[in-house]
Amino acid sequence: MRFVFILLFLANLFGFFKLNGQSRTELERQRRESLEQLELTNVLLKQTETTRRATTQKVNLISQRISIRQGLIENINREIRLLDERISENEILIRELTNDLKNAREEYGRIIYYAYKFRNNSNKLIYILASENINQAYRRIKYFQQIGQYRKRQILAINDLTNLITETIIELQNERNDKINLLRVQRSETIALNQERGTFNREVNQLSRRERELRDELRRQQRISQQLEKAIKDLIAEEARRAAERKEIGLTPAEKIIGDDFRNNRGGLPWPTEKGVIIGFFGENPHPVLRGIKIQNNGVDILTTEGSLARSLFKGEVRKVINIPGMNRGLIIRHGNFLTVYTNLSEVFVNVGDKVEIKQNIGRVYTDRSDGNRTVLHLEIWEENKTLDPILWISR
Repeated sequence: MRFVFILLFLANLFGFFKLNGQSRTELERQRRESLEQLELTNVLLKQTETTRRATTQKVNLISQRISIRQGLIENINREIRLLDERISENEILIRELTNDLKNAREEYGRIIYYAYKFRNNSNKLIYILASENINQAYRRIKYFQQIGQYRKRQILAINDLTNLITETIIELQNERNDKINLLRVQRSETIALNQERGTFNREVNQLSRRERELRDELRRQQRISQQLEKAIKDLIAEEARRAAERKEIGLTPAEKIIGDDFRNNRGGLPWPTEKGVIIGFFGENPHPVLRGIKIQNNGVDILTTEGSLARSLFKGEVRKVINIPGMNRGLIIRHGNFLTVYTNLSEVFVNVGDKVEIKQNIGRVYTDRSDGNRTVLHLEIWEENKTLDPILWISR
């Protein structure tokens, strides 16, 4: 009965380990992704080293790097907490198993004693013949049979418990080693985080001495953003006017299917570049240097490597190719009742009316060599005349 209880205990415990294992597997995956992002930011920072002058791009990149590293440290802390739980559970398990092994061996010793007492067949026979009646004799025969079977089961139980204790001790030692390694990484990342915060403060201080230049740049960016927004709204109005002339109401069945597919892929759309780091976020954000100043962004800005290609988020049709001074070339793709907008391209590979597929290369991101090799793709997502946060739509 006791052994059955232990088996149930172990089954529940292993179920807990499995859930914890899945959690740790996910945390390990996130840690790898964070390290890959940090490696990419290293490359991007080196790309900007052609100029020693502080730029808002560099400040934004360092800020994002700090955010990634903070997330990495939090991730490591969660891993350590999970390991602490597993170490504690394994220590409890080893104590329970050791106690049960002791009891199993004591029980086996009693069995061996009775086996020794009736070590030859004549003793067994005398014991059976001394029965008061046939029922008692039958029970004594069954007793000897059960003793033999129980002894075999007890030997198996002892072997199983011994093996399980050995495996658990090995697992416990591995977990302790993993914790030591994670603590070492945690200390290293914390030192790097403090250094980056110092770098960030120095860059901000250097930039803050050029307030007039920053304000001029901000006004220029606002004008560019307004021009892009006007181009998008003009396209929407023009398409609505043409539909009215054709007496069409709403989307065609094919467009509705594409629009529904686009909506159903919210959070799973591919990145518009093979790799990159978001340095400009959707909505109203504080200026990285100018205090009290807010920046309105209708999309996201993705810093990528020189020569990177822009890719379509989803299948659709190219509806407009645009040229906006300060934002270079761009294009608008319709996906049913959704629009995706890609700007700051040096080249555009598609034409108005072209059908594009998901992840199809549609242009090359512009590299500004006068601004530290700045290579930034601006991405927007619209649901007709409503702007959407691209981060909620592209895969993490």
